[in-house]
Amino acid sequence: MANSAMPAAPSAITPTQQLNERFATIYTQFQPRIERLVTREVRGGNHHLAEDLTADAFYRAWLDLHKCRATTDGQMYNWLATLARRVVTEHYRWKKNTAETPADTGHWTFANREMEPGSGYYTPAPTGFRTATLANRPGDSDPDMDEALRRVRQNGGKR
Repeated sequence: MANSAMPAAPSAITPTQQLNERFATIYTQFQPRIERLVTREVRGGNHHLAEDLTADAFYRAWLDLHKCRATTDGQMYNWLATLARRVVTEHYRWKKNTAETPADTGHWTFANREMEPGSGYYTPAPTGFRTATLANRPGDSDPDMDEALRRVRQNGGKR
């Protein structure tokens, strides 16, 4: 006679649940190593970018986990490392094609002035806008900056 107070046997785990559990195991095991790899690949050692690209690599791994045929930890790491390197390469490929280039490459002293003839095609719009002059208060002035500005004004804005 069966006891009705006993809970029913657990239902079979679905393939989706198995994949999710497998991914959770893979993520906890390999995430630090993949993030170190991506950090080495990222230019300038930008840690925040490395975190984002690592997350993107694991997202792609989650999407393609059903295709993965890795049977050992070494094979799994190699598969994840390949995905991560591709993510980094793709990031820089997109960045290369969308980089902004400044229109005015002149010296900072040309701000709010016409550029010298022949120095470029860019001419600022004549808006009439001028920077406000603030009255100096005692202790506000930097002697080195004052000297640099005096030299610039004497030379007419030329380097």
